[in-house]
Amino acid sequence: MTPSASLVDRVVARFRSLRAREATIGARRHAAAWQILLVAGLAAAIITGGALWQAAAARAETHALLAQSEAVARDRERVAALAKTLALPPLDATLAALRAHLPPDVRLAEAARDEDGGLEIAIDAPDPDALRAALAADAWLAGFRERGQAARDDGTIRVRLAGKAE
Repeated sequence: MTPSASLVDRVVARFRSLRAREATIGARRHAAAWQILLVAGLAAAIITGGALWQAAAARAETHALLAQSEAVARDRERVAALAKTLALPPLDATLAALRAHLPPDVRLAEAARDEDGGLEIAIDAPDPDALRAALAADAWLAGFRERGQAARDDGTIRVRLAGKAE
């Protein structure tokens, strides 16, 4: 500024310098605002990416745990079925007791346990009526019910029974 400048010139010059300073400060503020927005956007993107990654990991872990729990449930069912089977008396002891209660002229042809622990047996008897009378008379054999009968080539009748020995 020159010493011969008028008061108006000096006011205008001062106003222009203030405007220039404000423009510089405004540009700096504008740049700072953009930097803050950029940092905030990057932070949001990083946080969102981390959250998505954790959610995917949690889903994968959930599926793995679900599969594992289903396997454990199947194993528990198998153990329960095995325990139920092991709690039953041995088949040979049951068949020996069954043979002791049957009439002497019949022959035990087949025997098996069903899934409930009951017996399914096939007896060859020369007279099925005598066998039925023996079943009705003996309390130990009263739990067996006839499931059918068929004639055999050797002259006997195969009688199929199912039930539980008492």
